[in-house]
Amino acid sequence: MSYIIDENGDYKRTVRCSHCWEKGHNKSSCPDRKTQLTKRIKDYEASIANAEHDQHRRDCDRRYLADTKAQLDKMLNKGKGRECSYCANTGHNRRTCQYRKNDIVEHTEKTRTFREKFVEKMSEIGLGVGAIVRKTIRVKDDEVSALAFVEAIDWNDMDHRDKYAQGSYYMRCSDILRLRVLGDYIDRWNEKITTVKGSAPPNVVNTEDLAVDNDTLDRSSSQYPGVQIVSGVDDVHPPSDYFDDETISKLMIKEIVDAK
Repeated sequence: MSYIIDENGDYKRTVRCSHCWEKGHNKSSCPDRKTQLTKRIKDYEASIANAEHDQHRRDCDRRYLADTKAQLDKMLNKGKGRECSYCANTGHNRRTCQYRKNDIVEHTEKTRTFREKFVEKMSEIGLGVGAIVRKTIRVKDDEVSALAFVEAIDWNDMDHRDKYAQGSYYMRCSDILRLRVLGDYIDRWNEKITTVKGSAPPNVVNTEDLAVDNDTLDRSSSQYPGVQIVSGVDDVHPPSDYFDDETISKLMIKEIVDAK
């Protein structure tokens, strides 16, 4: 195992070729070895065709020629009989699979577009860090409506799969809000409630402003009502790389494409 320094000045793991000792490839894909094998084949063919060489030399050269051709053929056809663990087609592996690459691009573009509109929706209602909201919490054997302020938001928990689609049974936003409860409330274990999780109002995931029937609205508001905004903020600030394709693609690979 070797290391190279990338364009950002960071060390990156790579391989070292056992044939030419250069970094970035191995023996089976070495361009220098391929050139040498091609040249040897021409030299052996010329030697076999040379009438001045005796029979013993020509026989040896034929064996060397067959071996060299086999080595070159193995290089040129490497992986062609391998089945990809992503698309199940042959001729490539998961890392080089074009279907996988296309899926990463598609999920990245969809998530970036969704996030841009999602942040617009959050900004419209002033739901950001520092906003005062009202959240229903369970205390002992009852439920109460408590005031809380938004302490943090788990922005990266939202991707294009959270977007409301026409015909969905309900609208729902994930519990991405980290809330600091204002007031003294005791839970069923006689512990003071200080922080809770909460979700934004369900309409923030309707980023395409689709028409929603009354039944869906009723189900959404009753099952996943989200917090009520008491005092919003003027500016909503997602992470600086929230719309960055490289950052999003890494998340899509982890959460969707190569999810375990």
